[in-house]
Amino acid sequence: MSDEKGGLLAKVDKKEKLIIYLVGGVIILFALVGLKAITAENAPAWLSPPLWFGIICAILSTIRFCKKQKENPFASIYRTLKDDYVFDKYITLQLFNIFYAVGVGLGVGSAFGFFVDWLHAWLTRSSWFSPHLFLLGSLVSLLFILFLRLNIEILSIVYKAAIEFRAYVKEKV
Repeated sequence: MSDEKGGLLAKVDKKEKLIIYLVGGVIILFALVGLKAITAENAPAWLSPPLWFGIICAILSTIRFCKKQKENPFASIYRTLKDDYVFDKYITLQLFNIFYAVGVGLGVGSAFGFFVDWLHAWLTRSSWFSPHLFLLGSLVSLLFILFLRLNIEILSIVYKAAIEFRAYVKEKV
């Protein structure tokens, strides 16, 4: 059934692919809501969807970040920590990149987890206020990514300015 170039979805146009992915996403979402409903009665706090989606997405985001780099950032950080005794190499910007990758994963994953919680609460409760707190949690998780990005950019600008100032002072002395 599959052709040599693209598999089963190669003969399907873009609109049909979008419909297939959308239906698959809805099925997965309702499966997650059903799983939440099954485990909601006696579930410990660490099984909360925002927490475990956040952790899973943080790990996946870090792996994706490492794959996009020319060199594994953890290897270069390790080499710098191991071999640099005069502090002429810096790892701060590399750490900012890793913190941002982890933060994006945590934010997106927890936002999706709060969305799953909202959908579960909306389908199983008649209360108006309680389910919408989960949507607020999802929005806060997405805003966390924005604030993290802004903070890291401000810190990196200050850090780069300090390095340039240091080079300027060394040049003048």
